Amino acid sequence: MKNRLSIIRNFTHSIGIFLFMMSFLLILPSKSSANQIQEVEDDTLRVGLVLSGGGAKGIAHIGVIQMLEEAGVRIDYITGTSMGALVGGLYSIGYTSNQLIEIGRSSNWQELFSGAPARRYLSNYHKQFDQRTAVSFPIRERGLDLPAGIITGQGIYTFLSGLTWPVHSIDSFTDFPIPFSATATNLETGKPAHFRSGYLPDAIRASISIPSLMAPHEIADSIYVDGGVSNNLPVDQAIEMGANFIIAVNVASPLMPRDSLTTLSSILNQTANFFINEKIDEQKVNADIYITPEDLNKFDILDFDKVDPLVAAGVKGAEDYMEQFRELAALQTRPPPERPGIGEFVSLPFNRVIIRGNERISEQVIQNTLQIPEGSMLSPEFIENRVEVLISTQLFDLVTYQVVPDEEYFYNLQINVVENRTDIFRLGLRFETATQASILGSAEFRNLISDGSLTQFDLRLGDHTRFMADHLVYGAIGSKLGWRTSLIYDVENIDVYGEDERIAEFSNNLLRLEFSGGNYLASRSLIALGVRQDFIYFNNIINEEFVTKSDVDHNSVFGTFRIDRFNRKAFPNRGHNIVLDGTVSNEILFSPINFLSTSGLWQAYYDISSIITLRHMLFAGYSSGEELPWDYWFSLNRYDNIQGYVRFGGIRRYEDTARNVQTASFGVRFEPLYHRFIGVDFYAGRFQDKWNVLNFAFDDVTYGVSLSVGALTILGPFEVILSSGSNNSFLAEIQVGFQF
Repeated sequence: MKNRLSIIRNFTHSIGIFLFMMSFLLILPSKSSANQIQEVEDDTLRVGLVLSGGGAKGIAHIGVIQMLEEAGVRIDYITGTSMGALVGGLYSIGYTSNQLIEIGRSSNWQELFSGAPARRYLSNYHKQFDQRTAVSFPIRERGLDLPAGIITGQGIYTFLSGLTWPVHSIDSFTDFPIPFSATATNLETGKPAHFRSGYLPDAIRASISIPSLMAPHEIADSIYVDGGVSNNLPVDQAIEMGANFIIAVNVASPLMPRDSLTTLSSILNQTANFFINEKIDEQKVNADIYITPEDLNKFDILDFDKVDPLVAAGVKGAEDYMEQFRELAALQTRPPPERPGIGEFVSLPFNRVIIRGNERISEQVIQNTLQIPEGSMLSPEFIENRVEVLISTQLFDLVTYQVVPDEEYFYNLQINVVENRTDIFRLGLRFETATQASILGSAEFRNLISDGSLTQFDLRLGDHTRFMADHLVYGAIGSKLGWRTSLIYDVENIDVYGEDERIAEFSNNLLRLEFSGGNYLASRSLIALGVRQDFIYFNNIINEEFVTKSDVDHNSVFGTFRIDRFNRKAFPNRGHNIVLDGTVSNEILFSPINFLSTSGLWQAYYDISSIITLRHMLFAGYSSGEELPWDYWFSLNRYDNIQGYVRFGGIRRYEDTARNVQTASFGVRFEPLYHRFIGVDFYAGRFQDKWNVLNFAFDDVTYGVSLSVGALTILGPFEVILSSGSNNSFLAEIQVGFQF
């Protein structure tokens, strides 16, 4: 490499002498001769920076760039693959290295790569079934299949679109402050594809599409996966673009020694890395400086939360080359241009929305959902909010956008959609100390019975068995109304307590047919009214004289009002959940029994800081009528289809079942690490046969306190709960998995 620099130095020195002599010979140079001199100056030394893929390890590229900046090296071209394309692409359009570090620090990479739609925009119907399962499989003609990727990439694509706002209207990547090329792999041919024009978020998204983790990305009728599959170190592209001096940075995982190949994942990774490293070896021979930061071996490709250590590893890996960097900078005829960085984004005047990719879903439905008024000013934050609303309808697998100039002053918003036509099978697992293991299988079909409909089948197996067939028919185009028909078969084994001891048990078997109408497709609040017919019978009865619940078949009318504004269903830290429910059965409805049951629940979470959340719960239930079926008694610490899981610390499941209930709780939860929780809650409640709100006595109040430690895992929430109260001095519980 030093010989190469010496040759370049001597050549540059000779050119300098030649130009000095020519300046005396040509006293008044012509326009053409001046252009020739500029061309010679520009062509003396053109540095190409080549950045490999490597997952989160690619953050180390920023550290290498910092060292190049410190040495004064002018970067003339950048090529990148996967994470190298992301870092290189953003740097090429003007971001500084410090800005890239701040983006890495401030971004929630786990949520970006999850691709989950914003829960606040989910419809009332989908919120009911949100976050119950751990894995999903598409249903195809031949049966269950594996998805094209674990995530769709919606979150990361929207993230990239926002960051690249200043270059949305630039088609050629050679027009960037630093000409750029991103490498992806054509999934049909297996050959590398090098993007030097188009829409930058598309090029980066295609380049980072890690097979099986992220769904392939489509551009112009071709589909692409991660560029590392075909060319993880695109040195040849930098040379082809015009570079005559190459600095290549390789952060890919090396081949592992034999003693490390002990697991299935390590063997699969090693197999994939054979070809990747072979291609790297072919490319690196053409690099003048080849950097492989050794400290990266202790990091994982998913360590996106370790931005500062990864940047430091890049800095350390480049420090050994600082002498060469400075020597290289001295040979360049022009210094690097100033990099003021990317400033605040300018809002753009809006003209119209252009919809592309829709076939079954009309443009009017999409326009009505976006709700972008005339005269709006377009900004990344505004558009991302509208895209969140659109993707949360569950009608689309992917929604992307680009802002393009229309006339001299106005801009159009181009929305590209990929319609959701996939039927889904979902699987959930749950373990509770009281009920042991349960499993939930859920199948969702679109347009199965009729166009504009959603059909769902649920089967819950375990201590509490439940089957549900649910059919939702959408209202008119653009309407939020829906008509819902449900068939439910439910078997629950119930303990009956008296004087804090179990005195009886029975199995409640319920077959229910239900029809309702409401604004199920709205996202803010739900109002639904309906009728139901219940068929009930008890079996496995022990001590029948203590079983006071009704087993008479009956029909009823019901109404539900719900506001669910939780930011997430599992471990929310912000939002409110209000549920009001009422059911009436009497002779006017041709029912053989008379009863009234109403309940109200208010749960709230307040994020006081990034690690402290306050929460409270108020729950009240009232019922009347001598014959009250089990479904209308109030029993906490169990999953209820209307109220969800309402906790009360210090009492056992079914222990304080009553016709009338008033309870309250207050607690605080700490999140010292991301998705790692510690919580303390205090409870007070009255469980009565008759509603006596005014006749208050402290002897009627049940107290409780609980300490919980939890985490959000790949299987769902995990909690260890220790509680104590006026009924029980100590209870210990373990809960694993989403509630269903």
